[in-house]
Amino acid sequence: MADEKKKHHRQEEEPVPEESKDLEPEETGTGEPADGKGEAEGEHHPEQDWQQEKEELLDQLKRKQADLENLRRIAKKEQAEAREYALHQFLCRLLPVVDNLERALESARSSENMPAGHIEGLEMIHRQLMQILEQEGVSRIEAEGCQFDPNCHHAVLQDESSESEPGTVLEELQKGYRHRSRILRPSMVKVCR
Repeated sequence: MADEKKKHHRQEEEPVPEESKDLEPEETGTGEPADGKGEAEGEHHPEQDWQQEKEELLDQLKRKQADLENLRRIAKKEQAEAREYALHQFLCRLLPVVDNLERALESARSSENMPAGHIEGLEMIHRQLMQILEQEGVSRIEAEGCQFDPNCHHAVLQDESSESEPGTVLEELQKGYRHRSRILRPSMVKVCR
């Protein structure tokens, strides 16, 4: 009996460790805690965290892909605009060459001692040049006999005419050209007053 009293006395003196107070209930053989509480009590599973992280990463990837696609589209548009601008500038510089070639052709046709082979050569060069311009989308602006349009005609002279209505283009002094929808050079015209 004395031994039992000593054991009992020792048990009372030994303090209970703090760590054991915070321990969760032991699990039963079914995988459930012994107190019957389920997952709803805030228990975290790594699979849920991985799934959430996966969704966030997929969302980030989709956003980055969309940004990249937008950058490609913008770069392609800017590249096309730069090419169009450069072509427009080149065509504007080429128009005086066309004018000079047409003047040379007119002069050769009116000359009596110009060989026919030279005239044919100039005509062939003029045709080829105009075909190239047409392939690039360049077209002449109609002027003579049309109603004056300040968007594509530049009036430098006015004259009276009983045969034409006021505002009609009487004569084209210099040909005008447009490149697709943009004006390269307006036609210089004489307009009926």
